[in-house]
Amino acid sequence: MEPNGEIPSASAPDLANEIDFAQLNSDRLDRLQAVMREEAVPACLFFHPSNIRYATGTAVMDVHTLGASERYCLVPAEGDPVLFEWDMAIGQSRKLVRDVRPALWWQYQGKRGDVLIAQFASEIRAALNELDVASGDPVGIDRADTLAVLALQNAGVNLISASKVTDLAREIKTPWEVALMRLNGRIGCEVLAEFENAIRPGIREFELLAVLSDALLRRRGVVVFTRLVSSGQNTNPWGAEASDKIVQDGDLVALDTDANGYEGYVIDVSRTFLCGSKPTIEQKELYRVAHDHITAMRQAVKPGISYAEFARSVPPLPDEYAEQSYGCMVHGAGLQNEGPVLHNPGDGDNPEDEYLQENMVMCLETYVGRVGGTCGVKLEDQVLVGKFEAEILVDYPYDKHLLGS
Repeated sequence: MEPNGEIPSASAPDLANEIDFAQLNSDRLDRLQAVMREEAVPACLFFHPSNIRYATGTAVMDVHTLGASERYCLVPAEGDPVLFEWDMAIGQSRKLVRDVRPALWWQYQGKRGDVLIAQFASEIRAALNELDVASGDPVGIDRADTLAVLALQNAGVNLISASKVTDLAREIKTPWEVALMRLNGRIGCEVLAEFENAIRPGIREFELLAVLSDALLRRRGVVVFTRLVSSGQNTNPWGAEASDKIVQDGDLVALDTDANGYEGYVIDVSRTFLCGSKPTIEQKELYRVAHDHITAMRQAVKPGISYAEFARSVPPLPDEYAEQSYGCMVHGAGLQNEGPVLHNPGDGDNPEDEYLQENMVMCLETYVGRVGGTCGVKLEDQVLVGKFEAEILVDYPYDKHLLGS
């Protein structure tokens, strides 16, 4: 079954009816295991919630388990994953995964933790034996605390980084992932509309952050994972998180959505708005430069272009803005901000033999602000690499006052 390309209303209560989750989960696991076989990695042990979701379709306490190892998943190159689940969620996860076992939790438990971590390593070694993964075979691991890594190595598990598998698997989106990215694009537009409508003199930056988070959660998003909302002087340099600064009439207000939306897929877009309707000459100039830069990047996106050629084809920012330019030109997005990453010319090498491919999701980044300037402009677009060109996923308009239209 293939998605039909239609995008339902992001506010509808029946979003789950718009996605074929069984096919989504099957396709993701198939893609992951195909890459595992290509890379000769017979098993992967995942702790990161995004990788567990990708392999199994399950999501339990995603934000909490970024720091606490209370669930983990062993994925063979062929066959069913073994999900070690938080005991209170075992019944929930068994709706999606055939083999669900109780997870152990050894953190913050003193001497009892020593016993539990040894039991964990023994259980993983036994499960690998069940999956016919021999001692000495490489086992990919994504993120685990030091105790887990040491215990597994002491048990004879040959650990390697799983990123060679997960990075490759997740770069190209499956058809139902594309449908989810489009759906989250609609959500992103509605969230940005609520944010822009809330901008007024007297509101504080953290109150605007609350608008952003509330608008996301009411549309069944997961979390805003940064606090990048700034105004006035706080927009220069880029990177200030929301504070109690009061927005003034005439301030620029900039944000990066940095959100996991519906079903965990990333909504990563930046806009800069004017509080008021009368921009200064400086504000309009900064905005024009940023808009021209991101437009050039979007026009350069097409399947088959090498990373190096892409970077060369985009005119660089004027020298006066180079020192504070954003740290990369492009990064990928899916269940996280992910690869590929394309660097600004001069900041890192972009490969000549790696290429943009259809159904990659790219975030195009630009920041324009002089060192010591009074403000700056951050813009970012999230696009899908289509058959011939970029498809804008979060098609929210730029600020008409700053564009001069």
